[in-house]
Amino acid sequence: MKIGFIGLGIMGSGMANNLLKSGFNMYVFNRTREKAKELENNGAKFCSTPKELAEKSDLVFVMLTDVGACKAVSEGKDGFLEALGKGKVVVNFSTVHPNYSLELCSLIKEKGALFLESPVLGSKIPAQKGELVILAAGDKEAFEKCTNAFEKISKKAMYLGDVPKASYVKVVNNEAFATSLTAYLEGLAFAKKIGLDPEMVFNILNAGALANPYFEFKVKKVLDNDFETHFSLANMKKDLGFAVSVADEFKSYCPILAATNETFKKGLKKHAEEDMSAIYKVFDE
Repeated sequence: MKIGFIGLGIMGSGMANNLLKSGFNMYVFNRTREKAKELENNGAKFCSTPKELAEKSDLVFVMLTDVGACKAVSEGKDGFLEALGKGKVVVNFSTVHPNYSLELCSLIKEKGALFLESPVLGSKIPAQKGELVILAAGDKEAFEKCTNAFEKISKKAMYLGDVPKASYVKVVNNEAFATSLTAYLEGLAFAKKIGLDPEMVFNILNAGALANPYFEFKVKKVLDNDFETHFSLANMKKDLGFAVSVADEFKSYCPILAATNETFKKGLKKHAEEDMSAIYKVFDE
């Protein structure tokens, strides 16, 4: 099985590396070739265009930041759409707006290929460890073809039905996660402002009903003033924007989402490329 991987950023590099270590024949493409050097040194073959990558691959995996980046590698004379046909499978791991996922699905189907939208749960470390959760929707045949590859990059892969159900689940997941973590960090900043030791307050909260391993990981980083990017504030703001859009479309009353989205909008001004936990700084400034 030949796999082409497009996008070697924080998430994609870890995923592609796990696939390569598992013995798959790997073709890779990234706008900045430097990010592919380690994979090339370990046996992956770099392709000069997404089209070339798709021509050489059975499975085309895409992990990019946003809709614009996805369009840049899929459309035009050098885009991967030009090389698709019967038997090819495209899997988009990128978190994109559900409406764009429907659009991309249609374009791929027109070429006779199979498509899965497969946004993931997890960030940098789970990607490196092969412990992501994959949310897949689209062609069931494509999901079955990808099962072996998915096992190398995830601890669980779930088939959810038709596009854009996986995108909807990802929207809900990120809405719930961002609003919850933001409230937690707001509480710690509030505690500091009224003269309490944030670390002491965290230890108390973490001993009770608010105990959560991921919150613990994030909050300990905040208390150490460590905002190394695992999932950027800018990317979470993007995803919150999707959630607001979908909520508006379905007339869903989400006031906590709206407030969190505005808080992240404020955070973009100074902390866009820091980890999303840097939203704490908005409350602490």
